[in-house]
Amino acid sequence: MSLRSVMRPLLVVFLLVVSAACVQAAGPATVDRFGGKLDSRLAPFAFGAEPGTTGVWVEFADKGERDPADLAARLAAARAALTPRALARRLRNHVTPIVDYRDVPVAPAYLEALAAQGMAPIGVSRWFNRAAVRVTREQLAQLAARPEVAMLRPIERMVRTPDPAAPDAASQSERVAGTARAMSVSYGQTAPAITQMNLAAVHDSGFTGSGVLICVLDDGFNWWDRHEAMSGVTIAPGFTRDFVRGVAEVQDTTKSSMRHGTWTFGCMAGRKFGTYVGAAYDASFALGRTEVDESERPQEMINWGLGAEWADSLGADIISSSLGYSTFDTAAYNYTYADMDGGTTTVTRAAQIAAAKGILVVNAVGNEGNNSWHYLIAPADAESALAVGAVDAAGAVASFSSYGPSSDGRVKPDVAARGVSMPLIGATSSPTFYTFQSGTSFSTPLVAGAAACLLQGRPTWSARDVANALRITASHAATPDFRTGYGIIDANAALHYDPVTGVPGLPNLRLLSPNPARLSHGVQLQLAPLCGDAASARVRIVDVSGRVMRDLWSGPACAGVRQLTWDGRDASGRLAGSGVYFVSYEAGGRRSTLRVVALR
Repeated sequence: MSLRSVMRPLLVVFLLVVSAACVQAAGPATVDRFGGKLDSRLAPFAFGAEPGTTGVWVEFADKGERDPADLAARLAAARAALTPRALARRLRNHVTPIVDYRDVPVAPAYLEALAAQGMAPIGVSRWFNRAAVRVTREQLAQLAARPEVAMLRPIERMVRTPDPAAPDAASQSERVAGTARAMSVSYGQTAPAITQMNLAAVHDSGFTGSGVLICVLDDGFNWWDRHEAMSGVTIAPGFTRDFVRGVAEVQDTTKSSMRHGTWTFGCMAGRKFGTYVGAAYDASFALGRTEVDESERPQEMINWGLGAEWADSLGADIISSSLGYSTFDTAAYNYTYADMDGGTTTVTRAAQIAAAKGILVVNAVGNEGNNSWHYLIAPADAESALAVGAVDAAGAVASFSSYGPSSDGRVKPDVAARGVSMPLIGATSSPTFYTFQSGTSFSTPLVAGAAACLLQGRPTWSARDVANALRITASHAATPDFRTGYGIIDANAALHYDPVTGVPGLPNLRLLSPNPARLSHGVQLQLAPLCGDAASARVRIVDVSGRVMRDLWSGPACAGVRQLTWDGRDASGRLAGSGVYFVSYEAGGRRSTLRVVALR
C-alpha cells in the first residue's frame, strides 16, 4: 500500500474534524446562515480565519420557470435554438426527447443577480444548471441566503500530468517505410500510424472525414495556421474559443506552452501530401482551449464541461480530447480509483451528457501506467466514451499507457493506436518543423479521425454504432484486456461492420492505385483471402446506376493474396468513361465495396 493511499483518508478525516470543530465554535446561528446549502469541502474556508477568495459552483434550484406552461415554452425555445447541424446529429442518434431540461439556459436573472453582488460568473453550465464564481467568506454566506441557490460546491483544482518524453527523431527505416508502401495517398511521416490502423483503405474508398465536425478540446493551438501541413485547413468563424481567457482566439505565441492542441490537431487535419497527412484530412474542425499546459500549476476544473456544451451547440459529431484528471492540488479533493466508475466525477458526467446528445467522445485513457496512480483517468471511465490507449510502431503496448479496467469492471481502454514517438507538426514559427512525442494524447486523435471517416462513410450510423464497430473489429476483440482493450483499431474492418447483426463485414478488398485512378494505367486491386464459411467469392465492377459492368474475377475465397487489375473496360470490351465506379467483393452472403473515381 502506498504512502499516498494511507495518508489521503487520514487527511480527509482531519479536515472533517477541523470542519466540525469550526462549526461547533461558530455556533448554531453561524451554521444556520448556510441553510444546509454548503458542501462540507467548503467548511474550512467558510469557518476559517484566512483571508482571500475561493472558487465556488453555485447550483440553482431551477431555471427560472414559473409554471409548467412556462417550462414548455422554454423547452420549445431551446429546440428552436438548435443549429441545423446539432438537430441533425440528435435525430441521427435517436436522441429522445430532442431537447430536455439540460438544454434550457441558466436563468439570466440569476446570473444578473450574481453580477450585481460583485460575483460575475467566470463560467456557466446549462447542463448542470450552475455558475462558477470567486467569492469571499462573506459573499459565500450571501449566496446561501438567496432563494434560487440550491447548493454551493467547491471548484476542484487539478494538476495536469505531462506527456511522457520521447526522442525528437525517428529511425531512417521508419521514414523510408512511411513512403515506400503502395497507397493511393502518400502519407509521408504518418504512413506507419495510418497503416497500423488500416485506415488507408478507408481513405481509398473516398471517406476522409468530409462533412464531419470534430471539436478538439485541448490547451492551445499556437502556430497551427502557419505550418505547411495545415495550409489547406480553415476554421469557420465562431468555431474557436479560449475558455481559459474568455476570448475567441486560441493562440498566444508569446506563450510557448500553448502547443499541445496544435500537435493533436495536426494528427487529424494535416494534409501535406507526401510529407504529413492526418487521419481525417477533409473533416471540419472546432478548436476549444480548455486547459493550461503547465503541469506544475494547479488550475480550476471548469472548462472541459463548458467546452463539451459548446461542441454540442455547434453540432459537433465528435469530441477529441487528450486530457484527463485524477490528482488535485488539495489532496482531499483527489479522485480515487473507486471514483473511476463512469458516473462520479464532474468531467465524466459531462462526457456522459455529451454522449446522450449524440456526440462521440474520444478521450485519452491517460499516461499513468508507470506512475503510482497507474489507472485510467476521467473522463475516460465514461461508459459511452471511447478511451484510447497507446502502442508503438510494432503494436506493443506503451508502458506509460494507463491501465484499466474502470472501477466497476468494464473494459478500459476501449481501443489503441500509435502513441509512441508519433510524428507531429511543429508548434513553432517554422512552417516546416516536425517533431516526435509520445502519449495517449496522440493515439486519441488518430482514433477520432478514423471515427470521422466512418461517420462519413456510414452517415446513418449513430455515435454508438461507430464506437461498437471500432471495438468489435479491433485486433483482439475476442480477448479484450486492460492494457489495449479490444486492441488496435482496424478502420477498414469497422467500415464493413453491420450494426444490426453485429457481424463484421469483408475488409479483404483494397485499392492499390491512386484514387482518382487513370484507366489507361489500370486500376490495381488487392484481394486478401477469406477463410471460413465462404467457399467461393467474386469481384465485380458496378457503375453508379447499380449496373454490373463486368465480372472481374471469381474463385475460391481462401486462396492466398491476389493482385487484380481492371483495365477500365466493360464486359463487351468497351472502355469506360470518366466517372465514379464501385468494385464489389462478395463472399458468403456478405459484400465489401470500394469507390473508385476513374479518369480516361
